[in-house]
Amino acid sequence: MVNSKKILIAYASGVESIGRLAQVIADGIKKVDGVSVDVKRAKDVAPDDAVSADGYAFGSHSASEYMEGELKILFEELYHVRAKVSCKPVLLFVTGHGGQVNVLEYMESAVGKFNPHWIKPDVAVEGMPGEADKAKAIGMGMKLAYGARKYEYIVA
Repeated sequence: MVNSKKILIAYASGVESIGRLAQVIADGIKKVDGVSVDVKRAKDVAPDDAVSADGYAFGSHSASEYMEGELKILFEELYHVRAKVSCKPVLLFVTGHGGQVNVLEYMESAVGKFNPHWIKPDVAVEGMPGEADKAKAIGMGMKLAYGARKYEYIVA
């Protein structure tokens, strides 16, 4: 597709729930014409992957009430290319059994340095996503995709 936009979903954690939630958000993105999605563990994302994307969904498990280390490392690596990832739409998501609000606050603080176009509300799920959680995640994935389609970015 000539004017195709690409969303990068980067998530951190070895638990199944966050990977499943990432896939459900990707399912929502795939419902929007002209937008593709790439789902990766944060540790497998290179700065060039992020620079070439038109929008992002970042996710973490909340076991320690702080974002997972591999996501923090990714944000540190992206800081060096922040001018090329700034102003793009960003959705945050988290799973866990407590501490989700704290993790979202940490993630928002880290991503805020990139001057994002926030796609709200964040997606927070306790444990494995249920049917209501999946419906919300699909809707937010679609909202993110429409956000990426809507905006044109000028990269310095």
